[in-house]
Formats: sequence, structure tokens, C-alpha cells
Amino acid sequence: MAVAATVLSLLATAAPSAAAADGARTSNRETQYVDCSADASTRTGSSAFPWQSLDQVNRLALKTGSRILLKRGTRCTGTLAPNGSGRQGKPMVIGAYGTGAKPVIDGGGNAETLLLKNTQWVEASDLEITNSGAPGRNKRGVRVQLDDFGTGTHYRLTGLDIHDIRGDDTKGTTGSAGILFSVTGSGKPTRFDDVEVAGNTVTSVDREGIYFGSTWNNRPVHGDYDPEGPAYLPSTRVVVRGNTLKDLGGDGIVMTATDGALVEHNRLDGFQRRSAGYNAGMWPWNADNTVFQYNEVSGGETTRDGMAYDVDEGTFGTVFQYNVSHDNAGGFFLVCTATGKLGDAVIRYNISRNDHYRGIETCSGSFDGVRAHNNTVYVGDGVSQTVVNENTTKKHDLTLTDNIVVKEGAGTASFDLRSDGVTLSHNTLVNVRSAPANPGGSTADPRFTDRTGALPDGLRLHTGSPALGAGTAVAGDVGKDLYGNPVADPPNTGAYQGPGVAGAVPDPVEAAPAGLVDGGFEKGLADWSTRNATASTDARTGSGALRLNAPAGNFATAEQTVTGLEPATVYELSGWIRSDPSSRPPVPPGSA
Repeated sequence: MAVAATVLSLLATAAPSAAAADGARTSNRETQYVDCSADASTRTGSSAFPWQSLDQVNRLALKTGSRILLKRGTRCTGTLAPNGSGRQGKPMVIGAYGTGAKPVIDGGGNAETLLLKNTQWVEASDLEITNSGAPGRNKRGVRVQLDDFGTGTHYRLTGLDIHDIRGDDTKGTTGSAGILFSVTGSGKPTRFDDVEVAGNTVTSVDREGIYFGSTWNNRPVHGDYDPEGPAYLPSTRVVVRGNTLKDLGGDGIVMTATDGALVEHNRLDGFQRRSAGYNAGMWPWNADNTVFQYNEVSGGETTRDGMAYDVDEGTFGTVFQYNVSHDNAGGFFLVCTATGKLGDAVIRYNISRNDHYRGIETCSGSFDGVRAHNNTVYVGDGVSQTVVNENTTKKHDLTLTDNIVVKEGAGTASFDLRSDGVTLSHNTLVNVRSAPANPGGSTADPRFTDRTGALPDGLRLHTGSPALGAGTAVAGDVGKDLYGNPVADPPNTGAYQGPGVAGAVPDPVEAAPAGLVDGGFEKGLADWSTRNATASTDARTGSGALRLNAPAGNFATAEQTVTGLEPATVYELSGWIRSDPSSRPPVPPGSA
């Protein structure tokens, strides 16, 4: 093919575009060529005389199904906001021509870099998009926006390299993000339909990686419900697939106001790195029937969430299956309601390795019908985790069935349950403290084949594992596991359902050593479960210390479950505590 093109499509509506209404120049040329390195001679948008700036393209009223092609190896500064659309069978295309590196669009500190507003049948690909200027300002890499538009159909973002979008710390329909699908307005019911975001890279972005938001989101299942606001109208046929996200200030992939969205085969490494808010890896909010599968999340920072996955408020029918999570400071999962509702969620055939702080965390509200089964959780040497951490006594209807949780080496794994809603059955729990009743369960070493190797191939069961066939059938289960094996009958505990992996018998799991682990905080907070606490180097002895930073009206803690203690034995706990003079209450006159 003579011209290599990237895709972006849009559908014409009865009303003229905003730019056309403002007197934009009409162009009958189907392909608009752009070379921002060209000289300032006469420009027509042909291959011989390409446009020399993005503004020249933005001033055009484009023919339906036009192509906008930027020359490879060149750099354009500013915002590309084309005025046009496509139709079925003839999408509007935004892409590249020539040879060499992808063409660069540099937002130059503007709020938008690539803006696709009130258009449909659009396909964009093979572009490099950046916007590091004016860091800390509200801005985006790619924004697809429908404002009082109605239903917009067919959007494709593929093969885009988006990086250094140094935005502010906001999220939502106008927040800062690498990719933002944004429904705004309140006058005309509006939503997206038929969206695919696939094969893109999103790197070094503040705040959100990929975010779907809508003002048409009001229903009485979440705390932000406004009965006078735009009613709930979810976007449909949304797929987010095969994207790679790294070094994000806030959240990774967030789906709100969608129904039936599919989020799969995405890789996220490094999130919640710079935001002052609460952020997680991948999660839905106020969305129904979302499926997250075959994703891998690592590198979450802080315990202001900081976990890989989240079933959040106002969601129903959520499924997390066949995912991998590892090395996240905030843990594995959040299941969270505050003043809203959630229900009918399934967490199955996932793997967690060395996720710190918590396995599953709840929030202040209650929820119904959350089922976690056939997950494998491995907490290795030097890592501590609260397997299920309930924040309040409000009922959390959570069932744990056929899971494996193994704690090995220094550190702790324990349950902190405060309601009577969490129930267990047929789980394998090794070196786990404070576990509730677990009928049909086991504490036998499951004999993982490889506890430190690449995931998901590691943490499968050896042929001699007592976890083979040790589970119980779960109603509504799927027919296969993470590895493609059919579910055993009876099922194994954990995420692996095969017949076992042959070979040398794995070394036995090592129990945690007796006593307090790293009481001097020399390794930071790796062995402690904390809230509103940070590691410090302002130490009395050694190089490490703990600093408690309780906000006004709140609290700060550092907790660890001590194991290996013997009965009828005296143990001594001692420490050195210093309070900041500014935080001490005044001494009343005359008091000693």
C-alpha cells in the first residue's frame, strides 16, 4: 500500500459541526496531508503541498469519511481538533503516512492534545502523543467528548503511544488523563456505543491512565446521586484491550457509567505514584456487568487504596477472572461501598503474589452477594497482609470458597473481621492467623511448583499436592481456569485446575519466625500493616523509624500479628516514642 494510514472515524449528523457553523473552510479533499516540518509556501493539504500546522486542519470543514494523515518523523505542536465525521463503511481516519517514527503531536501545555468532540465513526492510530508543557495544569492526551450529542457510534483508538501528559490531580469528565472518554451536558441523553481502545501505550501520565466518565450517571446506588441531575444512561459495547500502562500518578483503568464493558489483556505497572487522592489499578464505579480478565497489575504505591483491583460502589454483575496481581503496596482487592450499594460480584481464578497490606479490603458501607473463589494468594518472605480487612461492623456479604492463601517466611498473614457477614468454606490456609471457621478447609502445604517464577506459570500445584480435588463445586462457575484447564471435579483449591505438574517435590513452605518482625523499621513498613503512617529516617538508633500522621479527627496505626509464641511464657514489648512538640495539648495553668 502506497500510504500507511492510522484510523479514526466519525458519523455526520443533521446539524453542521461547530467549526463549520463558525465559518470553517469547506474542503472536498478526502485525504488531508500534514507535514509540520514543511516550509510556509502555499498549502493545499495535498501530498505535494501538505498542511504545515494543526490549526490549518482544525479550520477545515471536512468531507464525511476524510483521512487526516501526519507525516512520519515529524512533530506538530498544539491541539488537533478536526471538524468532521465518518459513516458506516467510511470512517474518518486520523493516522500517519510515509516512513520512519510515528508522527508526534505535542500539546504544548494546552488542555487538549487530540480532541474528538461531538463526532462518530472515528478511527485513530499510529500517533505519538505528548503534553509535558505547563505541568500541573488540567489536560489530556486524547479526549473523546460527546456534549449533549445523543448516541455516538464507533470509536477506535489503536496503536497510540501516549506519554508525559503532566496534568493536575483531578479526575472525572473533565479530569487529567492519558485517554478520556467524556460524556458531558444535561440537555440531551448522551452516551458512547461501540468503542475499542486497543494496543496503546500510556506512560508517565497524571492523573488517570484510561478513564470513562459521564454526567448521565444518576441513579440511587451511589453516594453522588443527584435526583435532579441527568438520569443514568450507560455507554455500551466498550472494549479496553491489550494496552500497556506505566508510571501513572493515579488510577490505571476506570470504567464508569458503562454496561457490559470488557477490560482484558492489559498490563499496568506503577500507579498511585503522585496523586494525593485514593487510586487503584483497575475498577468500575456505577457500572454494570463489567468483565475484567487476563490483566496484570503491579507497582501500586501507598495504602491510600494502592491495590490492584476494586469492585466499587454502584456496580452490579462485576466479574474479575483470570487476572494477576503482584507487588502492590496497597494489596490485592478493594470491595467498597460507602453510602451506596453493590452486589452480585465474582472474583475467581486470579493470582496474587506478594501484595502487601491487605488481600481484600472493605469500606464503611455494607454490600451483598460478593463471591471470591478459586483464587491463589501467596504472601512471601518479608511481606505482611491482612487477608480480609473489614473497616466497620456493617455487614459485608462476602463468601470465600476454594481459595489458597499461603504465608511463607518473615511477616504475617491474618484476618481482621468485624461483622458476621464473611463466611469461609473449603479454603487452604497455610500459616494464616485469626482465621474464622473454614469447614472443609485445610492447612496443608499445597506444594506450589514455583513460588518466585514468572506469573501466571508460577504457583501451580505439584502432582502430589493435597489441594488437588480438595475444593467444592461452586454454583455458576465457569468451565476453565486461568491456564485453560477444565475445572476439575471435584475442583482443586486455588486458581490452578490441572492434574498437577510433575517433577521434583517442591521445598516445604517455611513458617514465619517467632516474635516481632523488623520492630526497628529498618526495612521500612514491609512487615507492618499501617494506616496514615510513613517510614522515616529520623531514628533514635539504626536507620529506620515509623512516623504516625493522624489527620484531624482520624487515627494512625501500625499493626503486626506476632506468631510463634509459646504458652506460659513471658514476652516483653518495648519501644521509644517521641511526639512533636507542636502536636502536644497545652498544659492547663497550675497543672504539674
